[in-house]
Amino acid sequence: MTKPLAHSYSALKLFDNCPRQYMLQKITREVKASFGEASIYGSRIHEQLEARIKDGVELPEESKYYEHLIEAFASLPGELIAEKELVLTAKLEPTTWWAEDAWLRSKLDVLVINGHDAVVADWKTGKRRPDSFQMELFAIQVFKHYPEVERVRTALIWLKTSELDQYLYTRLDAPALWDKFMSKVNRIEQAKDKDQWLPKPSGLCPWCPATPSHCEFK
Repeated sequence: MTKPLAHSYSALKLFDNCPRQYMLQKITREVKASFGEASIYGSRIHEQLEARIKDGVELPEESKYYEHLIEAFASLPGELIAEKELVLTAKLEPTTWWAEDAWLRSKLDVLVINGHDAVVADWKTGKRRPDSFQMELFAIQVFKHYPEVERVRTALIWLKTSELDQYLYTRLDAPALWDKFMSKVNRIEQAKDKDQWLPKPSGLCPWCPATPSHCEFK
């Protein structure tokens, strides 16, 4: 039996950007994602903020400015969790990150659970490019994993500019959000069934790890 594809926000975004690149990285695994200085910096900042929330580790000089954000989340009522892994099977049942039946994986930078209310936040270290779909996906994950939650307030936090993109979702929104998610999944499944992974040339091509032997646009 062929193992079903596993999905995540980053994988869905990769397919939207270029089905060919998605195929090369997620299906055939002929190429690996490349990580530049900005990506390495972003990972480092995420690790520092995680350590601050989880273990109370003092923020180093390069991220000290974000202490007020940590304090703001810590002041909220409820349980504060950093880097929360939420994973569902294809039957929409909770499972673990590396489980064989893991079908949808999400990692939430910040999660606060307080009865019927939840807060979700994602740290962003790059240029501001709002994308509500990421927050929609995180919201429906929370609704599945925390049946008592009725409202999820979400925020993309752009650390360099101190800007916020905030969204509010209720449990009544969940069916429409699942439909949107499944429409993206179905496009990937159709491409897989047809083995048709068309390239999508764009301004992102220079940073694609594919080589000319993989894609005519390299």
